[in-house]
Amino acid sequence: MLTGYVPGGFDMLHIGHLNILTAAAARCERLVVGVATDESLERMKGRRPIVPHAERMALVGALRMVDAIVPDVDQDKRLAWRRFPFDVLFKGTDWRGTDKGRLLEEQMAEVGARVVYLPYTPTTSSTMLRRVLAQEIAARTPVPGA
Repeated sequence: MLTGYVPGGFDMLHIGHLNILTAAAARCERLVVGVATDESLERMKGRRPIVPHAERMALVGALRMVDAIVPDVDQDKRLAWRRFPFDVLFKGTDWRGTDKGRLLEEQMAEVGARVVYLPYTPTTSSTMLRRVLAQEIAARTPVPGA
C-alpha cells in the first residue's frame, strides 16, 4: 500500500490546502497529513498560527480524502517518517528547485522516501489571508485621540 504524507500548517484552511490534499490523495492509497504544532510553526515562521493546533487537526481530519492526521513537530521530515513511515512526501511546486526543497529531497532519500511536487495555488495562502485579516482589524480599530 502506497502511503503519502502531506505536512503543513493548515492555518486558516483554504482552497490551496484542499487542492494539495486532493491531488495527493489521488496519487496514493493512504494519505497521512501532518499538521504542524503551534510551537513548530512559531519556530519556522516566527509567529503563532491564527487557528490553534487542536482545531486545525479537527478541520483537516474531517476532510474525506484524509485517512489519518498526526502532529508534525519539526521541519526535519525524517522525524515524521520515523514516527509514521510513508513512501511519498507531497509538497507544493513553490518548493521545487529551492534550497529547502533540495534539502527535503536529500533527507527523504536517506529514509527511502521520495518527494513529489504538486501544483501550488498562488491565488490564496495563509500568509495572504493573515495580511487581509490584519488590514481589516486595523481599519476597524479606532485611533486613540481621533
